[in-house]
Amino acid sequence: MKLTINEKEVLRYLGYRGAEADERVSSLITEMIELFSANIVPKSVYGIWDCQIDSSTISLGGISVKSKNLCEHLEKCNHVALLAATLGTEADTLIRRFSVQDMEKAVIAQAVCAAMIEAYCDTVTAEIESELAQKEEPFLYPTMRFSPGYGDFDIAHQKEILNILNCSRIALTLTDGYMLIPSKSVTAVIGFSKEKKRAVKKCERCITPCALASFQNPIKTPRLCASVPLRETM
Repeated sequence: MKLTINEKEVLRYLGYRGAEADERVSSLITEMIELFSANIVPKSVYGIWDCQIDSSTISLGGISVKSKNLCEHLEKCNHVALLAATLGTEADTLIRRFSVQDMEKAVIAQAVCAAMIEAYCDTVTAEIESELAQKEEPFLYPTMRFSPGYGDFDIAHQKEILNILNCSRIALTLTDGYMLIPSKSVTAVIGFSKEKKRAVKKCERCITPCALASFQNPIKTPRLCASVPLRETM
């Protein structure tokens, strides 16, 4: 799968906030994009379920999640997709190598991987949207992806998502602290509704400190970071 990695997105993860990079940084970004594009094969798995939502709890696929923020995000959604995606162990290996050899490249590699996993998730989300469009009338609109750790959506639910999607098929596991391994991985919930919802920036409800917090609201800071058959994509 050929992914288009947007240099502006990489710069955003590097904290440029719309500013232009100098020639050296631009050259390094291009180098890292080419390197990771040539060596990384993203993988994903997803499933689609009907869902039941009340004011603070959502039930789908045999699991129940208590999260007011998630329920608000999925308001008026009839279907929900669970998605898990990863860049695999090779991304972590390359970043570790640069961390020893060249810290500047290591930082840029981190940003390139962040942009790469998001671009890949966009592609898989479009695939899910297309699948539903063939089965549902009228057309259903997707919400933004909402991941464990955003707002009051407990990160511990990563374990349930990995279990229900059987993520061992894409070699995706968890630490005892519910962090994903490989590190350049994502789990997310996507709702589908008959009504097009306002696009909510994924950072709006996040309370996880990160490198971008210095120029965001200090309380809400961004992270850097009936079923149909499950699908595995590569």
